[in-house]
Amino acid sequence: MRKAGILLLTGIMFVMGGCVDIPKYDNAPRIEFVGIDKFDSEDRLGNPIKLVRITLSFEDGDGDLGEDIQNEDRKKLLEENGGWYNYNVQTFRYVNEKWEFHDIPVLRYLAFPVLKPDGTKGPIRGKLDYDLEFSMGPGYKETPVKFQIKIRDRELRESNIIETDSIVVPIYDEF
Repeated sequence: MRKAGILLLTGIMFVMGGCVDIPKYDNAPRIEFVGIDKFDSEDRLGNPIKLVRITLSFEDGDGDLGEDIQNEDRKKLLEENGGWYNYNVQTFRYVNEKWEFHDIPVLRYLAFPVLKPDGTKGPIRGKLDYDLEFSMGPGYKETPVKFQIKIRDRELRESNIIETDSIVVPIYDEF
């Protein structure tokens, strides 16, 4: 009788432990703006730069976020489908009392790595920090900027677009 009670109790605990709710997210990624920070730093050559860290939260229903951009075929596919990898940043600068688009070509080719390297399908959520470098030096002017960001998964499904708070960074003074 005692064995039967232990087995019954173990069975109940196993069934109850297996009742974890798996979140149901859309298979297209969804992002939210969490924060933006600026730091003094150096580039690879030791030159002073401003480093801007943008933090997003994300969720994705099938967990296929991230890219291996070392794969040339994959890079070509991404470039042929929108001309960007998986982290798209549009920059806007505040000039003459209005926000205007400011093209920074290097920001078209940003990518974050595969977030589920084991390849298992299933929902995923978390936070993503991405660092953007801004050079400093002659001809650069401290300028208020803000960013609009979207990401996409390996099936090329795009997220919503978020907008960051504004921050002041050095921009080459061409205006």
